[in-house]
Amino acid sequence: MAKGLDVGTSFIVLAQDAAANSTTDPHVVGNVQYKDFRDAFYIIKPTTPVATKMIEKGLQGKVFVKDADGSFIILGQDAIEKAVERNDSAKRPMYRGVVSPKEKEAKRVLAFILKEVVGTASTPNEKLIFCVPAQPVDQEDDDFDVAYHEDVVRTVLAEQGYAARAINEAEALCYSELEHDDYTGIGLSWGAGMVNVCVMLNGEPTVLFSTTKSGDWIDRMTAVATNEPDSVVQAEKEHGTFVIGEQNENTILAAVSVYYERLIDYTTKQLAAALLDHKALPKFKEPILISVAGGTTRAKGFVEMFTKKLAENGFPLPVKEVRHAKDPLHAVARGCLIAAKIL
Repeated sequence: MAKGLDVGTSFIVLAQDAAANSTTDPHVVGNVQYKDFRDAFYIIKPTTPVATKMIEKGLQGKVFVKDADGSFIILGQDAIEKAVERNDSAKRPMYRGVVSPKEKEAKRVLAFILKEVVGTASTPNEKLIFCVPAQPVDQEDDDFDVAYHEDVVRTVLAEQGYAARAINEAEALCYSELEHDDYTGIGLSWGAGMVNVCVMLNGEPTVLFSTTKSGDWIDRMTAVATNEPDSVVQAEKEHGTFVIGEQNENTILAAVSVYYERLIDYTTKQLAAALLDHKALPKFKEPILISVAGGTTRAKGFVEMFTKKLAENGFPLPVKEVRHAKDPLHAVARGCLIAAKIL
């Protein structure tokens, strides 16, 4: 059995063929079964032996690891909830699409999470394709090391018995969403840490790059503007109601809406500048399809604002349609699964 894995800054998503009897499983979409896991952790350090025992009892039913020093490393959605309860922010083992250089526990925690999500391979050297980001066009950053990140992920997956290979994140999106368009168009994967871009012609990725602002940037800027922790902003953004470009009585959501518009404006400017006169850009015969996916695209009004900003900021190609992926959170993982099956 082949598997696809979206190794995202905010979510790790596993995709595999659904079992014949799993049609009532809420995690099954079409004929694919997904497993979502928050890419987050939160550390609780007990101050007394009694507190250690009580905390361990209180964490029963949650996903956590007890560290050698007695600390508890809470993983996934449980980490987000614990951080919000304590008016604090959860941490992530990844930053802008790669293993975080800012967190000393990043590599170890990412390994815990990956093993929790993928489990052990069902057969020796089971095929698994995972995604990695492209180099950014808007920032020279010595901390951004895709090769190291790829090696870390591949090593962990090998320990679980998988024969793992990497493909670009936006390339995977194109495999998922351009199936009925001769695999020709542009895919933009708006994750938490970055926006990844792939220009594809008949199944061949011709231009790959990323930009360094996405959902996390909205959270960070909103947190600064409202003096709230990032995790509180994130929870409000994901569960509140707002429309990009419209006023909102909720202070946090009003700021989120403003920074969404600024993010889309910034990204479309970077997109236009990167593609203008690019030597590898195909000469498309017809207006192209642009597919957008990722958690950041789920906000109401996203496609409309993105379409508007493309026109305002001089996008250099005629656009037939901006299409929102039917399943924006799972599209990249599905594309990785398609690639794994081909291999």
